Amino acid sequence: MENKHIVIGTSGHVDHGKTSLIKSLTGVDTDRLKEEQSRGITIQLGFTYFELPNGDKAGIVDVPGHERFVRNMLAGVGGLDVVLLVVAADEGVMPQTREHLDILRLLHVENGIIVITKKDLVDDELLELAKDDILEEVAGTFLEDAPVAMVSTYTQEGIDDLKLLITETVKNAKKPEPKNFFRLPIDRSFSLKGIGTVVTGTLKDGIVKVGDTVEVFPGEINGKVRQIQVHKAPVHEAYLGQRVAINIAGLEKEQLSLGSMLATKNYFSPKNKVNCKLNLLENCSKVKTGTMVRLHVGTQESIGRLVLLDQEEINGGESSFCQIRLKEKVVVAKDDPFVIRAMSPVTTIGGGKVLGATNKRIKRYDEKALNGLKIRDEKPLLEVVKQVVEEQGVYGITLQELSKELQQSNDEIRSCILTLRKRGDIVLLDSDEYVAISEKNLKTLSENMANFLQKYHQNNPFRWGVNKEELKHNLDIELSNKRLSDLLSVLTYRGKIKTDGLFVKLCDFEVTLTEEQRQNIEMVMEILDNGAFQPPPKKELPLDKNLWDYLYQSNRIVRISDDMVISKEVLSNGVKKLIKLIKDNPQGITLAQCRDLFNTSRKYVVPILEYLDGEGITKRVGDLRILGSKGKEINL
Repeated sequence: MENKHIVIGTSGHVDHGKTSLIKSLTGVDTDRLKEEQSRGITIQLGFTYFELPNGDKAGIVDVPGHERFVRNMLAGVGGLDVVLLVVAADEGVMPQTREHLDILRLLHVENGIIVITKKDLVDDELLELAKDDILEEVAGTFLEDAPVAMVSTYTQEGIDDLKLLITETVKNAKKPEPKNFFRLPIDRSFSLKGIGTVVTGTLKDGIVKVGDTVEVFPGEINGKVRQIQVHKAPVHEAYLGQRVAINIAGLEKEQLSLGSMLATKNYFSPKNKVNCKLNLLENCSKVKTGTMVRLHVGTQESIGRLVLLDQEEINGGESSFCQIRLKEKVVVAKDDPFVIRAMSPVTTIGGGKVLGATNKRIKRYDEKALNGLKIRDEKPLLEVVKQVVEEQGVYGITLQELSKELQQSNDEIRSCILTLRKRGDIVLLDSDEYVAISEKNLKTLSENMANFLQKYHQNNPFRWGVNKEELKHNLDIELSNKRLSDLLSVLTYRGKIKTDGLFVKLCDFEVTLTEEQRQNIEMVMEILDNGAFQPPPKKELPLDKNLWDYLYQSNRIVRISDDMVISKEVLSNGVKKLIKLIKDNPQGITLAQCRDLFNTSRKYVVPILEYLDGEGITKRVGDLRILGSKGKEINL
C-alpha cells in the first residue's frame, strides 16, 4: 500500500514553542531568516519534512504566531490535514491562541491535536491547570474532543508519543476527489542558480504534471512546469494536498509574491467582487454594510468594502449574504474558505465560504440574487447547476463554462445536466457546443415570442413573418445567429413557431390574399418579367405597401433602389451571364459592356451594378468591374 503524503500545520501564540517543536519532530530549524533568528519569532512560513512511524511522509508548516504576521499564518493553514494547536504550559491560552483558533474554525480545518509545550517548566498541578484552561477554550470547536499531547522540546519527553498521535489522527483523513483543474496558492518563491524560478505551496486542487503549461495570477503570465518536487524528491506529477516545489520556465522571481496563484491555463479569471456568506465571530462587535475590510483567501489578501445584501448590519455570532467589492482582483473558486479582518485595529472578525466571484455588482435586497446565493450555499451540486443555468437566461451556458463557473469536473457537470434534462428542468440545444438552457427561461422566451409575433402578424398581415434580426431587437436578446437558430429549432419542434429562411412566424399564421390581390400581384410580376433590366418605376405599379412586403418576403423581387425593383428570376439569370463575362475578361469589364449585356441603358445599369457591388457579387476597380467575394463563390 502506497504511503500517504500529509501536511501538518502548527498554530498558536508567539513564543509558545512551535518552531522548537518542529525541530524536535524533524531535526530542522525552520527559523531560516536572519531576522527571525535574531528576534526569536517566526515571520515567514517555514517548511520541513519528516517520516511518521508508519512510513507516511509528513510535510510540516511552521506558522507565524505574532499578531503582525497573521497574514502569513492565514497562508499557511490552507490545505492542512491536521493542525497542532501549540500552547505553552507556563502561559496557557493567550490572545493569538484565540485568534488562531478562530481562523482555523473559519477555514474549516477538521483535524487537530492540542500540544502543550514546555512541560518541563511547570509542576504537575500547573500542567493540569493549563490543560483545563485549554479544554475550556476549545469547547464547542473542532478541537473539543481532540487528543492532548504534553511535551518538552528541551528534554524531548513526549515527542515520540506525539508522532504516534499524529499517525493515528491522520489515518482516516480523507481528501476530496481531484478536480479537472489545479491550483497552487504560492506561499514562497525564490530563484536558484542554474535552475530558475521555484514556487512552493500546498496543492489546493487537481493534479499538476511536468510539462504542463500554467498560468500565474495576478498578471495572467504563462509558464511551463520544468520540475516538481514533493518532500524534496523529484516526481513527474503532484496531486491535491501535497506540499510541492515547482520549477517554472518563463517566469522571473520578481513576477511572483505571497498571494500569487498558479493554476491551469485558461481556467480562471481574476474578479473584483466576491459573493459569499459571512459568519461574524461571536466576540465581534456589530458590522455595518459599507465597512472596509481585509479579505484573506488562500494566500491572497485584498482590501474591499463589505456590502451586506439582506440587512443593514450584523452582530457578533450572526451571518449575512454579502458581496465584498475589492480594490484588487482575486482568483477564487466556489466553496473556498475565507477570513476577513478589520482595518483598525487589525483583528479577525469573521469568515465563511465563497459562493462565487464576478465583476458585476449585486443589488442589495434583490430577492432573485439572494435566492441564488442561498441555493449555492445550501443545496447539492445538482440544484446549484440548475440555478446557474437559470441565471444565464435565454443565452444558456456550455458544459465547459459550467465546469469553470463551479470548479467541478466535466464528468460531474455532465452527469448533473443529463439528470436535469431527464427531470425536465433544462433543455440541451442542438449545437456544436453542449449548451444548456433552463426550461423555465425557454418557456418565458416562447411566450414572449408568441405575444410579439401575434401583434406583428396583426399589424403586417401580408408579411410572411418577421426577420430574425428584427425579432432579436424587439425581444431585446443579443444572441449569436447560431444560438438563436438552435433555440428556434427547439420551438419549431415543439410546434410553437415556424421558420422560413430569414423569417419567423407563428405556426398557425398564413398570409391570405383575395382573388383581386392575387391578380394584381401576377400582373405586376408579368410587367417586371417583361421589363427585364428596364423596369417601370415602382410608384407606377398598382400595388400597395402590404403587397410589396409580400413580394419581398416571398423572394420574387429584389429592391435595387427606393423606386426600382427587378424580378428575382430576371436578376439571377443576368448575374450568371455577368459572372461568365467577367471570367472571360479577368482584367475586368466596363460599364458599357454591362449595359450591353443587360440590354439596357446607363440610367438602369448604374444602380444595378451598385447593388451588385454592395452584395459582394461584383467589385469596382477604377472604371472596371471584377468579381467580388460572393461572385467568386457562385458556380455556373
